[in-house]
Amino acid sequence: MYDIRRLILLRDLAEHTTMTAVSELHGITTSAVSQQLRILEDEVGVVLTRREGRVLRLTNAGRVLVDHTSRIVAALEEAESAVSATSEAVTGVLTVATFRTAQMRLALPVTVRLRADHPGLRVRLVDLRPVDSVPAVRQQDVDLAITYSYSFRSRDLPLGLASEYLFSDPLVLLAPPQWRERVREHGLSSLRDADWITALDGEPSVASVHFACREAGFAPRIEHRSGSFEGMAEMVEHGLGVTIVPEISVADRHTGLVACSIDNGVRHVGVTYRQASLERPAVAAAIRALRSVAQPLRLAS
Repeated sequence: MYDIRRLILLRDLAEHTTMTAVSELHGITTSAVSQQLRILEDEVGVVLTRREGRVLRLTNAGRVLVDHTSRIVAALEEAESAVSATSEAVTGVLTVATFRTAQMRLALPVTVRLRADHPGLRVRLVDLRPVDSVPAVRQQDVDLAITYSYSFRSRDLPLGLASEYLFSDPLVLLAPPQWRERVREHGLSSLRDADWITALDGEPSVASVHFACREAGFAPRIEHRSGSFEGMAEMVEHGLGVTIVPEISVADRHTGLVACSIDNGVRHVGVTYRQASLERPAVAAAIRALRSVAQPLRLAS
C-alpha cells in the first residue's frame, strides 16, 4: 500500500513543479523530498516525474496517481468528519484564516460567538491573504478561510475546495475636497491628472486602481504607496492624492473622504473550505456563524 505522505508530496510537486517549493511548503529539506519521491517510484514500479529545464513534470503515470491522491485525501477527511459528527459536542481546534479588513467585521465576532456557544472548541485566527489562505486550506494547514475575489477577476478553486458567498464589499474612491467635487460632476475620467495612491507592489488591491482607471480611459499616475488601507486614507486626508479601497476598510473618521463607488467594482467576500470537511461539527458551526454575522453586511451591500 502506498504511503499517503509520499502521495501528498507528489501531488504538491505537480502543483508547484520544483523540489524547493515542495520542501518549503512542508518544512523539510529538498533532499528529503527527493528521497521520499524516489521511494514512491520504487513502490509504484514506474517513473513518475521527468525534468524539463528547471522544473519537474509528471509522467502519465504520475498524473494518474495524483488524480487518485486527491480522492484519497478527500475520502480520509470525509471519514474523519463523519466520525466527528457522531459526537453531539462541538470540540477540538478550529483554525480560521482571515484577511485583515475582515477581522473586525467577521472573524472576531464569529470567534466570540463560537467560544460562547461551544466552550469545548478552541478557535485560532491566522492573518492571511486569499492568495495564501486558499492553498493553506487545501494543505489542511487551516480548516477554513474568509476570502475575497474581485468582480473583474475570475478565480478557479483547486479540486476539493468550495466557497460560499457571504456579502459584497463595494470599491469606493477616496479623494480630497478639490477632487471629490470634480469626480461627482465629471466622473472618474476627471482624475487622469491626479496623483494616485495604491498598496505596495504585488498586493491584489492594486489591480482595482488599474481596473477603474482603465475603464475610465486612462492609466493612473501612481505617486505614493502604503502598506495598509488606513495609511492610504491618511495620505488622501493630507491631500497627497486619490485612491480606491474596499468600503469595509474605511474607518468612521475617513467616511467623509468617500467621493463615489466604482462602477462594476466590488469584492465578493466568502468562506472557502474543503468539501470533505463539511460534516465536521466545528466547520459546520463556523460556517453557520459566518452566515449569521455576515447577514447584516449582505443586506447593507
